[in-house]
Amino acid sequence: MTGNLQGFYKAEFETARKKSHGVIFLRDGKIQGGDSTFLYVGAYSQNGLTVTGHLRGVRHSSDHSRLSVFGIEPFEVAFDGVAKDGYVAIEGYAHETPGLPMKAILTRIGD
Repeated sequence: MTGNLQGFYKAEFETARKKSHGVIFLRDGKIQGGDSTFLYVGAYSQNGLTVTGHLRGVRHSSDHSRLSVFGIEPFEVAFDGVAKDGYVAIEGYAHETPGLPMKAILTRIGD
């Protein structure tokens, strides 16, 4: 996947506090997605194998027992990573919790 990142991905997020799963759609530099608790919106850019971007997570569920992987909401994440062979591996942090790094693997599941 050294070319176009556009498509539909399953996403696995992890911090030292928690793991979570969701879906992400990448198209024309925009990120859209979510899980059962949070909506994700943001933007990305690609230069060769390198991917950079930012993402905002906003609660859409009234079930406040489910927390984000950062333990806070809403959250703003800055990230960078590598795209290759149908996967995007990223690392980042939420501006609100800079000492709590996040890792994520996006696995392409469709166009």
